[in-house]
Amino acid sequence: MTIIPPAIAGTSMPKYTVTRLSKSRIVAGLQCERRLWLSTYLRDAMETSPGSQAVLDAGNDVGELARELYSPGLLIGHVENTSKALAETAESLQGKGKRQTLFEAAFQYQDVLVRADVLKPVPGGYDLIEVKSATSVKDYHLVDCAIQAWVFQNAGITLRRVHLAHIDTTFVYAGDGDYNGLLVAEDITAEVADLIKQVPSWVRRLQKVLRGNEPSITTGEQCSKPFDCPFFEHCRSQEPREPKYPVTILKRSAALTSALLDEGYVDLRKVPAERLTNPIHQRIRKASVTGKPFLDPAAAEHLDGFGFPRYYLDFETINFAIPRWAGTRPYQQVPFQWSCQIEQRDGSIKEHAFLDLSGDDPTRDFAESLLRTLGKRGPILVYNQSFEAGRVKELADWFPDLADVLLALNDRMVDLLPITREHYYHPAMLGSWSIKRVLPTIAPELDYDELDDVADGGQAQLAYLEAIHPETPTERRATLDTALRRYCGRDTIAMVRLLQALAGR
Repeated sequence: MTIIPPAIAGTSMPKYTVTRLSKSRIVAGLQCERRLWLSTYLRDAMETSPGSQAVLDAGNDVGELARELYSPGLLIGHVENTSKALAETAESLQGKGKRQTLFEAAFQYQDVLVRADVLKPVPGGYDLIEVKSATSVKDYHLVDCAIQAWVFQNAGITLRRVHLAHIDTTFVYAGDGDYNGLLVAEDITAEVADLIKQVPSWVRRLQKVLRGNEPSITTGEQCSKPFDCPFFEHCRSQEPREPKYPVTILKRSAALTSALLDEGYVDLRKVPAERLTNPIHQRIRKASVTGKPFLDPAAAEHLDGFGFPRYYLDFETINFAIPRWAGTRPYQQVPFQWSCQIEQRDGSIKEHAFLDLSGDDPTRDFAESLLRTLGKRGPILVYNQSFEAGRVKELADWFPDLADVLLALNDRMVDLLPITREHYYHPAMLGSWSIKRVLPTIAPELDYDELDDVADGGQAQLAYLEAIHPETPTERRATLDTALRRYCGRDTIAMVRLLQALAGR
């Protein structure tokens, strides 16, 4: 790393110049050069979403498991000390005696540092095994491995084959810590060989970026593909303020919005009405122009047909990359919490709830408590039915003795999402019918932003993981219990208020 003093006023030299790259930084730079520059010089502006953090945590967990599955071997440590990691790797490779598998072996060439998940000795050289928590080989994985292979080859390591080990979603955990078969290694040697020759130009270009001034902001799909950029909010704050109702709020219409932007339309209110043929798009535009919400009177007539009692239901789930309980698969959505508001004909409402933070398999108790609460009659109101119905179907598969009564719940489900999309829109929803966008327009006092610790599904998963960790203090677990109950209950009371609003009450 080279540190250069602050530039003289009037020059184009940045305050600091860092030329050292890593595999992950190159991948980030190929996604967006500005992201690489900011991650080097302005890390404080980085914001990691709960979803992104969950992905990182899953990757670390899968990496640790891979070391067990590919053992025996030597783990090269010194995460924060590159020099020691390089020295220990060199010493291990040059040592006399039988060669051994190395985990996190460190290599460097032309100021590019890489660490190999698994470097396995084979006749005539080594096999590189890169481990990912993904469920298939992605294009950016090939780039990742090509960078490593280029460094290894130039560092004098003979690579025979390159493999990408990823999670097999057909794997079913049998229990007792047996995870053999969870990872499947695909040979990507040929694909990597085609990319290696591009690596030197990537390195030169990105090192030049780091020696230059802050790149300008260029928004586009690189802001979210292949990864959500942690500097998105920072960049957006630096851009000229966009109109209150940009054309991009027209969802599921990439071709249309692209055409409108190319024609110079940025503000949806300026788009001629005849340009929009989709009724929902027309509704969004009209509400944006007039500032008035749309409520179809036919909604009340439709909802009046629902009987009583009415059950407003919401689930929270956890999807472990590495299955924790027997009979579950990687990334399977396992339910651990439900909330249900029960509304009677007289208008009275009472909440029932279930939450298991023991760390044990919650599914049997989840299913049985749900059946006790929902009874055998009355509509079960959900928001985005495929999610809750899918979890109920899985519970029926797990517990054949409960299958018939569980599947009967799905027959009673009513999805409020399409009903809302068809009959209601408020300008403040900005083209989205998510419950978190709808609720503030009908019950602003129930804003999710006032919730502590847990305010969305990603935070709910992180809270659950923290709560079931054996080292979490009792007091903290109680705080998380309260936060999870408030959040899940907010989702169900939101549906109550939504139905009342749609019905004109």
